[in-house]
Amino acid sequence: FQYKNFTLTLHQQKVQDFTSDDKFDCIYYDAFAPNAQIDMWSDDIFVDMHDLLHVDGFLVTYCAKGSFKRSLAKAGFEVNSLPGPPGKREMVRAVRKP
Repeated sequence: FQYKNFTLTLHQQKVQDFTSDDKFDCIYYDAFAPNAQIDMWSDDIFVDMHDLLHVDGFLVTYCAKGSFKRSLAKAGFEVNSLPGPPGKREMVRAVRKP
């Protein structure tokens, strides 16, 4: 999808298998809950996603578990809790820092 200065590219692939020479501005991480999809919430995956982003690029997700936020920080993200949409108390924005 492309509109003016915005391009949305959907990659339907396991995050563990995804590679790219490109860097991204945003990752919308909509995996099932950590207790339902354990392999999608490992420290290694967060490091990989950190490396896929431009500096100051960000990851957003509705998961707000403390252990998840600590894993993001360990991977090099600056982690912020934001008010969530209707039905969600909060969401997370994690910004890639150098």
